[in-house]
Amino acid sequence: MSDTDGAKNANQTEESIDVEEELNSRNSSEFAFKLVNSVKSMNMGEISYHELANIFISAEELKCLYLFVKALPYSPITAIYPETPFLFFKGVPMPRAFDMSEETAISLENFMKGQNSSYYDGLRLHDLDQGYLDAYESALRIYNDLIEKTRNSYHENVKLAKNQIFEISAVLVCVFVIFLTLLGIS
Repeated sequence: MSDTDGAKNANQTEESIDVEEELNSRNSSEFAFKLVNSVKSMNMGEISYHELANIFISAEELKCLYLFVKALPYSPITAIYPETPFLFFKGVPMPRAFDMSEETAISLENFMKGQNSSYYDGLRLHDLDQGYLDAYESALRIYNDLIEKTRNSYHENVKLAKNQIFEISAVLVCVFVIFLTLLGIS
């Protein structure tokens, strides 16, 4: 074998490793989004926790889902304003995409353990394959970033609604003062 053949083989090996790493990274990212979107769908009531668990097929996917759900915060956005309109004021809907209760998480975990308890006995994060570990970490980061953005948006909408209350209250006070003034003049 000549030096050029050896160099070609080395380049092909490096290229195939790069392609494989890129493919694994892409698959890991796709799986991370699948985790996040599936849990959001469950929180929105689009699918049940039974359907959520059945979306994932392989043992590694199920292990990753199990650990992901265990790591999620319960009800991370609290309602601070009425959702339904009242009097002249509008309500602010509570974002539900990240509103997973502890009961739902426990029900999902118990359902998953009921299907294959051997997958989850003594399961630790380091037991996941590297691609699933990367997907888990990415999914948690994405989920938490989305929670923060949604929380900020919700608080901004509440602030706007409270401003509406002040504006309407100020108008009502002005109308009342004008009415008293007109009543006092006559």
